Amino acid sequence: MTKQGERPSRRYRGRSRRRIIALCTVGGVAIAVGVVVAESGDWLPGAGRTTKEALSSVPADAAPPTQPLTEEQFFTVERYFPAKQVIDNGGYKARRTAARQGPACAEALADKARDVLKDTNCLSYVSVSFTQDGNQVVSSVTVLRFADDAAAEQAEKALVPNAEAIAFLPPDPGALPTPSGTPQPAGGRQQTSTQVDAVGHYLTVTTSRFTDPAAAGPAGALDDATRAVGYTARAPFIWL
Repeated sequence: MTKQGERPSRRYRGRSRRRIIALCTVGGVAIAVGVVVAESGDWLPGAGRTTKEALSSVPADAAPPTQPLTEEQFFTVERYFPAKQVIDNGGYKARRTAARQGPACAEALADKARDVLKDTNCLSYVSVSFTQDGNQVVSSVTVLRFADDAAAEQAEKALVPNAEAIAFLPPDPGALPTPSGTPQPAGGRQQTSTQVDAVGHYLTVTTSRFTDPAAAGPAGALDDATRAVGYTARAPFIWL
């Protein structure tokens, strides 16, 4: 504390000077921010205009934002099974060799007169064939889309004992689909392997066959192919 008439000490004068400089600095920053916001609408330079006036200044003729695809639009062969897709699962490797799709599920049936999907409210389908490296096994998988989970489960009950009702898509894109068939031994050798699985409101039917029915194939080759292809087909719908 100084006595009246005495000059403030050097330490006191230093603290006062620093306080004045700090206040001036804060005031300068506040003015600068105010100028940036007033001129650009940005709270941070370059971060984009964020004020209400800036948002309302978007031209009326600006291009509208891209609308997300509906489930119906997204459910296509190329989105779920791209032409260049290669399956590599547990030692099984295969490539896509044919594909078809449509809004009428009856097209996926081997026998149109025997409509096992009748009254199941099936909305659309995609079918793809995969041929194993070495052309030893070909697998056909058909994914059916339904209105809800209950409809998919109803179709699953109808197809488990009648999987042959779904057409088998051969590797030749120009060949006509044939009945999928069910696992039946012929001459002591398994001829087909089929798997039917409902996942949410989708149903997958996967069948594998030897490309040469007369040639001998390794034990378990068809089951391995069906398991790998079926898993690949179900994977996109597991978390839906």
